[in-house]
Amino acid sequence: MTNLCLTFATALGFYQLLGLHWYTHKAGWSSRCWTVFCIVFNFCFVTGLLYWIYQNPTQFLFSDSVQGFLVDLSKFILMTLVYNSLLLENCFNFPTLREVWKELDQIRVRCIPCSKWTPLRRQHFTIVGCFLVHQAWWELSFAYFITTTVQGRNFTIAFWILFMLLHLRQLQILLYTDVVGFCLKQMNDQLRWTIELSKGASRYGGTRSDGQLCAQIAQLTDGFARVERLLSLINRAFGYSFAIIKLIIHVYLLTDTYWIVFGILKGNVLEGLYLECCLLSKIIALMLNLHSNERIGQECVRMRQLLHSVDLGWQLRCETGYQMVQNFLLKMESCQPPLTITAMSLFKMNYAIMMEVSC
Repeated sequence: MTNLCLTFATALGFYQLLGLHWYTHKAGWSSRCWTVFCIVFNFCFVTGLLYWIYQNPTQFLFSDSVQGFLVDLSKFILMTLVYNSLLLENCFNFPTLREVWKELDQIRVRCIPCSKWTPLRRQHFTIVGCFLVHQAWWELSFAYFITTTVQGRNFTIAFWILFMLLHLRQLQILLYTDVVGFCLKQMNDQLRWTIELSKGASRYGGTRSDGQLCAQIAQLTDGFARVERLLSLINRAFGYSFAIIKLIIHVYLLTDTYWIVFGILKGNVLEGLYLECCLLSKIIALMLNLHSNERIGQECVRMRQLLHSVDLGWQLRCETGYQMVQNFLLKMESCQPPLTITAMSLFKMNYAIMMEVSC
């Protein structure tokens, strides 16, 4: 197991326990058997839950009207298709995760010390914990205190469990996008220090300081190239997940809007408003992913601005340094479209577009 995997061992173990992380970083049959057990257990649990709903539709799906039954049935069919799609994606793409962690460990060795990664792990678990508590509060309180039908209670609890797994997949993607944003931020901090050194080297430096600055710029150029490759690997590993999860979330926002309007028209204003609050978790999960992706773009813009701030006097004196800075800038300019975690351009949306679609 690499040092960086040790740092994130708790997070990886958590997602492995949920059957979302198929790649084991530990050698030996015991770890492989544990991974297979987690996958099989989660598959049997979700499949059993979906089969139970299929066998007992009157206990879960709304049956007072044809329209309501079709709405709930469509949600059930879509959830079944999405879960099996994610299962297939995990099956085909788990070797890509091995490459992701190899690339991350190279970035750690060459650019960022392992000790600086620890706060990122704590931040991620804080987000996950707060999100799960928020979702559980609204869903369970709606199931036990607001809804008045057995079907409504059973449906809410069952789909709270199923959607929790989908949202945890989104939070797993968030871990990787936050890691990329963290790498770029650390590289920008090093670039700021390089700028200060270049200012001193332009006045008092010599061959030795020029060599140190060129080595630092070469290190940052290599780090940026590795981040670019890392993003390509993450897109391959999780791009399809985000596309289909985003699709099902928007479908659920539309279908739940039917129940909000239905409840208000029937005089259950509190139930309709409470259901609207339950939908917040779906929007929050998307906003977390989008914010993390925007941070990557912002750090890339900041890096380009900082490169233009490298002391011109030093560049004119050191031809090698000038060439390295220009090559770094050309590398960033050639990175078109800008660095993003994207699946069919779905991650290039800004907040305004997202709110229009979700509302």
